[in-house]
Amino acid sequence: MTEAVPDSRIACHECDLLMQRPEIHGDQVVHCPRCGSRLISSHPNSAERSLALALAGLILLVPANLFPVLTLEVLGREQQQTIFSSAMALYQDGLALVALAVLLFAIMVPLLKLVLLAYVAGALHLQTPWPGLSLAMRSYQHLDQWGMLEVYLIAVLVSVVKLVDIATVHPGLGLYSLSALIAVTTLSSSQLDPDLFWHQIDDLNKSSLVQETFDE
Repeated sequence: MTEAVPDSRIACHECDLLMQRPEIHGDQVVHCPRCGSRLISSHPNSAERSLALALAGLILLVPANLFPVLTLEVLGREQQQTIFSSAMALYQDGLALVALAVLLFAIMVPLLKLVLLAYVAGALHLQTPWPGLSLAMRSYQHLDQWGMLEVYLIAVLVSVVKLVDIATVHPGLGLYSLSALIAVTTLSSSQLDPDLFWHQIDDLNKSSLVQETFDE
């Protein structure tokens, strides 16, 4: 049985122009010759960088959610606020949809994004065709548009400005962890090379099919 030849073509996601895949060396950006949209943004060791950033983000998620983001002191009384407790406070105030949005886009979506990125990058780093790689990569790219940790951080900063006149506000470890988490997730998105990931996933899937055929 002859070995499958990897597809050397690439299609523009904006104008559907089909062209030969160019040779990429080091940090390079390839644009479509017809519409000018970015086709490839190459980063050396993209899988290893993405895996390291995903693991760092998963570690930072723990203190960002467990430790208080802010501590308010009013007339000698202290009240600590975490991301989860702020969502519960919104729910108790009758803002159920806003509370659900905070839970989804400040906790669940970032967690799922980092887990999917670690799964895909880990498989590519180990060159192992783990099940569901294509679905995991596709889901990550969809969820990458819905991470709103930056919006939550801006809301926290606005709250600090409004509360500083009536209470003493102390930033907590959760705020610093959240800021670091935002930096890590932003960096992971910028360092990800989608074209390389999809190309390697396709190669792994093809090699897995060939191996299964030989085993049969």
